[in-house]
Amino acid sequence: MMTDRKHLIVAHFNAAHAYDDAAHIQQRCAQLLAEHIRHRFSHTSPRNILEFGCGTGLLTQALVQAFPHAEFHITDLSPAMLERTQARLTQLAQQNSISLPTIHFYQMDGESPQPHPHAGFDLITSSLCLQWFENRAAAFSALASHLRPAGAIMVSTLLQDSLAEWRESCDATAIPCGVPAYPSLEQLQSEWPAHGTGHWDAIALQDPTPSARSFLTGLRLIGASLPHTGHTPRHGIRLRRAMTWFDNHHTHVTYHIGFGSFYKEQ
Repeated sequence: MMTDRKHLIVAHFNAAHAYDDAAHIQQRCAQLLAEHIRHRFSHTSPRNILEFGCGTGLLTQALVQAFPHAEFHITDLSPAMLERTQARLTQLAQQNSISLPTIHFYQMDGESPQPHPHAGFDLITSSLCLQWFENRAAAFSALASHLRPAGAIMVSTLLQDSLAEWRESCDATAIPCGVPAYPSLEQLQSEWPAHGTGHWDAIALQDPTPSARSFLTGLRLIGASLPHTGHTPRHGIRLRRAMTWFDNHHTHVTYHIGFGSFYKEQ
């Protein structure tokens, strides 16, 4: 059963009709994660792949192209996002006159992965979804239980200090900031499940933005404007002061991205 916050997350992403127009960082992260995955499986291709939080299929498309003989289970909490991923892959097949591999689409919460008919997945992956989880350690444990021996979890997520420019603007103008408290690498490292080994790497990506209004609009367009639990969004003059501070001091926002890889024991 979904929590109230999960229902809000679904509503925000269902309404993100212009997601791809504003998902600049999401596109770059999907490309980088796909490169990590291709390198990991450069000698042996995964046979069964589970992706949770597929969004509009930025990572999905890269994986389908990289592993055309794999069987895919593509999932998201948002039905509308699943439909957009299906449409992206249909367009890919039509434009390139190719046949798609076997792909199963279904709604699923990555924190509560559903049983599946296979003995296990060779790869479980997701790009920029974990930041919406309420209990990552429990989710990692549940996901790892669906891996085959020597299978891999390969994911990306937002890290501590992401969007520091907007946090600073809120602090400077004494307005509560709705940006969630993202984890540190050390915290993420401690959350890997037993019976395997995992590690994290980090990079910083800057997203140029002409104004605070553009930044906040971009969050809404990708469905990421939902603040942390307990935050009451501010409007009016106080918000305008924070936006003015941002415009006077910043020309970009910085996303700190963690790329995590976990390998189950054989």
